Amino acid sequence: MSDDLKDLWRSLERPREIFRSRVITLCAEHYKCLRTGAVHEFITCRSCDWVNVVAVTRRRELLLIRQFRHGSRKTEWEIPGGCIDASDPSPEAAGIRELMEETGFAGKNARIIGRVHPNPALQGNYCHTVLIEDAEQVSEPHLEPTECIVSALLPEEKVREMIRGGVIEHGLVLNALMFYFMEKQK
Repeated sequence: MSDDLKDLWRSLERPREIFRSRVITLCAEHYKCLRTGAVHEFITCRSCDWVNVVAVTRRRELLLIRQFRHGSRKTEWEIPGGCIDASDPSPEAAGIRELMEETGFAGKNARIIGRVHPNPALQGNYCHTVLIEDAEQVSEPHLEPTECIVSALLPEEKVREMIRGGVIEHGLVLNALMFYFMEKQK
């Protein structure tokens, strides 16, 4: 598929860093629309690539986690995941690491079942969905000092009910679960 619409925008400068934290960097950059001549400053959020993990037990239970999220100011139903570190050789390796750190679970056959841009209007990074099968708890979680996570094993149908009922609201988690349910239909 052609990317011909990008030719309608011209950057007028190099991106300027306007804010940096451990997790994100905000950049500003002026662009000119070649169709109209309009000039506009766009703000983008730079971040590492992310990974979400759909962990499934032998009994076909899904491993969900709950944690407080400061953006929504709520405890959210999610799946394990996080940043792909520079030391991770692949998204699959990052998924295996994040699953172990956040839940103490390990499994088999780690593989990518999907990838998305979380919000291409503002971000250029990817979020990879990794499926890990035959998951079982093999240790205690190894949480970071800022993580407070509770794990729960739920039957697939209960997770579907939570999706339909709006209990699971995290967009990237919903996306990962969609990849999982599509994978099951193959």
